Amino acid sequence: MPDNHATYLISVVDDDPLRARKDARELLAALGEVDPTARLDLPEPGGLFGAGDKGGPSAETVGLLLSAGSFVVALVQTWLARVPQRTIVVKRPDGATLHVTGKEAREDDTLIERFLADDGDDDASAPTAG
Repeated sequence: MPDNHATYLISVVDDDPLRARKDARELLAALGEVDPTARLDLPEPGGLFGAGDKGGPSAETVGLLLSAGSFVVALVQTWLARVPQRTIVVKRPDGATLHVTGKEAREDDTLIERFLADDGDDDASAPTAG
């Protein structure tokens, strides 16, 4: 399992900024009891993720910074599996990212845990599109 002192970023991706913030706050409330260091990482006011990038995503991301212990990862996976249309982006301290949907979370209940447990030394750490 990852070092509990490292900071991981989980971003809720949505084209509706209010819904992204609501979902991020809901996830933060679930995580707050097991990871008191978890906090919201809100985008700049009026700034969209990828805004201005030709062909880039036009969705806003609302992030959560957390320590990602195994119980925290299980809560994230469970939350995501309940919302099949939701997409999140998980980012490790080494910069590798994983894009995962609620549908993928239902199909593979250890996907996020395996990604966060990876030490980044092999091809499995390459960014994954979901």
